[in-house]
Amino acid sequence: MTTLNVLRFSARNGRLPEPEMDRSADEDGSFASSDPQALALRIASDTINQLIELQLLAAGAAPRLLAAYRKYLEEPSQSLSFLPFVFPVESELARVQKRLAASVSAPVWEIAERILPPAPFYKAYPAIADACRQSGSVILDAMVPATITTASVNPVAGKSLAAWIRSGLSVGTDDQRSPFGFHVTIPPQQWASIARTHFGGE
Repeated sequence: MTTLNVLRFSARNGRLPEPEMDRSADEDGSFASSDPQALALRIASDTINQLIELQLLAAGAAPRLLAAYRKYLEEPSQSLSFLPFVFPVESELARVQKRLAASVSAPVWEIAERILPPAPFYKAYPAIADACRQSGSVILDAMVPATITTASVNPVAGKSLAAWIRSGLSVGTDDQRSPFGFHVTIPPQQWASIARTHFGGE
C-alpha cells in the first residue's frame, strides 16, 4: 500500500501539502489506480485546503480530521465523501456545499438521482468503480469516450477523480485516451439513494 503524506501540515501557507499518491505519478498529476483509499485521501486533502481558503474550517483542525477519515476508510465497504464526514448535519453540509460548488464551478444537479448508473463501464473498470465507491463519488455518464461526467456530494472531488479515471483507462492498454472530466454536485439528501443504486449500499 502506498505510504501517504497527508497528515503533515504546512503552517507557512495554511495549506496541506499534496498527498503522495503513487511513485509512478505523472507530472500532470495523474496516478496509477492501485489504491482506491489514496484517491479518497487526495480528495480529502484538496477539500481541506479549499475549506481553509474559504474560511469554512480552522486550519488547526486539518490533521485531526484527515486522521479520523483515514481510519474510517479502513472499515470495509464504506462509501462516504469527506465533506459529509466533516459536516454530518445536512443543513450545515448544504451551506458549505453551496460555497464550495460556487468556488470550483461544479453545478448542483437535482436530476442526478434519476440517471441510471453506467453498469457496463463499472464492469469494464472495476478499479475505477471501487475508487468511486470509496471516495463517495459516482460516474453519471461514460457513453462518449471524449467526456466522462462524475458526481459527488463533494464539489471538490472532480479534479482528482478525473485524474484517477484517466490513469485507470490507460492501465494495461495502449489506449492513451484522456477524456474531459465534467464534475457535478449531488444534493446531500440524494446521496444515500444514489449510492445504493450504483454500489448496492450507502
